[in-house]
Amino acid sequence: MYVGELLKGLDRLPTGVPGLDNLIGGGFLPGRVYLITGPPGSGKTTLGIQFLVEGANNDEKGLFISLFETQDVILRDMLRYNFGILEHFQSKRIAFYDLGEILLSTNRELTWDELFKLLIEIIKREKAKRVVIDSFSLFESFVSDPAGKKKALGRFVRLLRSLEVTTLLLAEMLSSEKYTDEYYLADGVIVLHHFMRNYQMVRALQILKMRGVPHDSNLKRLRFTTDGIRVYPEAPL
Repeated sequence: MYVGELLKGLDRLPTGVPGLDNLIGGGFLPGRVYLITGPPGSGKTTLGIQFLVEGANNDEKGLFISLFETQDVILRDMLRYNFGILEHFQSKRIAFYDLGEILLSTNRELTWDELFKLLIEIIKREKAKRVVIDSFSLFESFVSDPAGKKKALGRFVRLLRSLEVTTLLLAEMLSSEKYTDEYYLADGVIVLHHFMRNYQMVRALQILKMRGVPHDSNLKRLRFTTDGIRVYPEAPL
């Protein structure tokens, strides 16, 4: 490995989420794969869109691959924020791909390798540098070989790195005590939380894992604002 390639590891990619970059040494490592997980309504999709908008503002092509929601639903939900999201979609700085419609229309289940090959083809075709897949958890419903996930996912992650594509996998939190393959194979895991305390909703972000980056794994306060999600350095309670 050349020195120049090693020095790339010092680069950081801004996340687009105020307060988050400060917790992870300035941003994501470029070309890595990150898992964003949490319960419904915790802000996973909003975080993913903020990540793509940050890239679009810096002339980095973004791609949102959806397995459930349509483009119209995503746009309507995100228009309440000051993202300028409609302009980014219209200008194709952020592309939308409805993979769910494709998979639901096929007459057979795919293998994990076939599924990841399809994803790579889409990413290459769009020439994307930032990719969000929402929701990665739903892939389980479309595959014929659930036991083959780990090896296929490992190959997928390595290929994304070789393409220098920074990817966010958005996934539902099924259990705080059960970790799926993507927890181990992703370069970082960010958990979004919400829970009730004294009859009030408390929202928080936790950096469960971040390879190559010193980080604080304690809960940090999170709020939804008109500019999207914002993370604060203090504890939520």
